[in-house]
Amino acid sequence: MRKIKLVFLPFLALILFSSCIAERAYTENEILMDTVNAITVYSKEEYENIVPAAFDLIREKSNLVDRYSSSSEIFIVNENASSFPVEVSSDVFNLISFALDMSYETDGVFNIAIGPLVDLWKIGTDEARLPGPEEIEEALLLCDYKSIVLDEVNHTVSFLKKGMSIDLGAVAKGWIANEVVSLMKEMGCEKAIVNLGGNVYVIGEKEEGKSWTVGLQNPDLEFGGSYATVDVSDSSVVTSGAYERFFTAEDGTRYHHILDPRTGYPSSSDIQSVSIISADSALADALSTTCFILGVDAAAEICERWGVSAVLLTLDNDIIRL
Repeated sequence: MRKIKLVFLPFLALILFSSCIAERAYTENEILMDTVNAITVYSKEEYENIVPAAFDLIREKSNLVDRYSSSSEIFIVNENASSFPVEVSSDVFNLISFALDMSYETDGVFNIAIGPLVDLWKIGTDEARLPGPEEIEEALLLCDYKSIVLDEVNHTVSFLKKGMSIDLGAVAKGWIANEVVSLMKEMGCEKAIVNLGGNVYVIGEKEEGKSWTVGLQNPDLEFGGSYATVDVSDSSVVTSGAYERFFTAEDGTRYHHILDPRTGYPSSSDIQSVSIISADSALADALSTTCFILGVDAAAEICERWGVSAVLLTLDNDIIRL
């Protein structure tokens, strides 16, 4: 059983309020997906009806894709897909298909098959360690997204190599945010903040004709504080940073959790934090990881290609807006 080290980090993005008209906000918090999730609405009726439904959906969707839970569909896929095709629900199949497409589109920089590498490093758990070079090389051979076979007719997943496993950690919260926002809108919500551990999605506008202002977490400040802000409406802001989860080896070297599937080691680009702004939170989730690994120059091309905006904080503390 995987031991999760639950760290109560400040949200990666903070909603900043500045209005001359006081408005009652109703916020519910719950620990899910190893992080603090918060949903804020602006009427008691929505708080009593929509918010509980939203959290029910978060629990339902996260249980489907938790690769460490024996009852999840992803766990079952990872246990059996190298032996026979495993049928999954349409929701999970569509998510896997999206993540696999992104793996191909990014030439494996975003890599759905990174599971063996994640399990090797175990960053974010009490068992985190620095693997040896041979271990990393062996794990990299199994991080082969091109050996994942999807059957769109029967909704099955197969692996062509024994020992492969998929990990949706770099896209799951974005996918769930999309699902939650869709549900809330269907239930009549026109204004809200959904914060899944730093994956922020704002519904509607803060006020008529006015955007929300989202502050981006300063990596140097342990308990909040932003290095920049962005103004958004009806969109998500997804941040990837080296400060989120890490461990320190015996020699004092710090290793963060964003692994580069090309090298097998934590990414060593010129970015320390990247925030992607998009109405599609799953896409923003995948692209934030991709940009973080590839660095500033590639991030500009990626944002232009997918039509998203971004704010980058470089290792030299320069702020770049794309």
